[in-house]
Amino acid sequence: MTEDLVLPVPDELPAMYLVPVSMPDGHAQRIAAAAVARRVAEPLRGLTRRLIGTPALVVALRPLAAFSSLPPEQIAADGIAPSADSEFVAFAAMSAPRPGPVHEWITRAAAAAFAADLDLPIVDAFTRRVLNADDALATLPGATRLTDVDGGFRLADWVMVQQAERCLTTKGLGRFGLPELKADDVPLELHPAWTVALTGLGHRVLELLRCELRRDSQAPFVQVPAQIDITRTDVGAAYGLELLEGGRTLPVRLNLDPAITDAQDSYLSVDAPDNQPTAAHRLSVQATLFSEPAPASGKRVRSGAASTPARTRR
Repeated sequence: MTEDLVLPVPDELPAMYLVPVSMPDGHAQRIAAAAVARRVAEPLRGLTRRLIGTPALVVALRPLAAFSSLPPEQIAADGIAPSADSEFVAFAAMSAPRPGPVHEWITRAAAAAFAADLDLPIVDAFTRRVLNADDALATLPGATRLTDVDGGFRLADWVMVQQAERCLTTKGLGRFGLPELKADDVPLELHPAWTVALTGLGHRVLELLRCELRRDSQAPFVQVPAQIDITRTDVGAAYGLELLEGGRTLPVRLNLDPAITDAQDSYLSVDAPDNQPTAAHRLSVQATLFSEPAPASGKRVRSGAASTPARTRR
């Protein structure tokens, strides 16, 4: 029998985005509601407009100093040069986990539409990075570039992979209620391939959580196989690409590394299967996931790039 890891599901999940502008709360709410009406597709449009300014989707002016986890130097970018006393309009929501990340969708929709009307960027408080408002709107259900993507959702739009020497970690799975993923001992030249592989694995684990939440909306935990395969299909789904399976998979073993404090992330460490050395396992990612599969029945095979799938289905 396959060993499973039991991962707790949080009772509530937060979402927050900041826009670098100072104005009264009521004025910001009116601009946001009008902007959402013009820039966001249904059914997200109506839901977001109904919730703006309610306890379910708070819109309020706050100084950057109110957000201790967002030091000014971490979010400095073109168009943003904050200091501790800089003011931002904050968009924030909190909800129970759902199969679709509604708390993230409504919060990003309101903040990005508001910022786009003002020609400003937004700050994703979870990943601590600055986003172009139009690019953020293009990640939402109903966006034109997601028309042919299953569920109107690509995990690659919501998760980033951070690099620190030979260690890669995701940042973004936590917004769905999951631990982040971590892979150690990854050679520098394989960082692009493993970035793609981790994103594909993240999609696979997220689907397990979403299936559990569809079965039981108040599920206290989700079970994840301790050994699981990353496939080309997982990678394709994470990036909104069509990648044929090709019969190849990359087996990985997962180990839970829980956070010690609330300020830390919990991780699922991505290790080699028990019968394979770590170095050989890290090298095998290219051959198993990104080499060209043989055409079947005379049909051409559509394959993604070997390192960073950037082309989306249109």
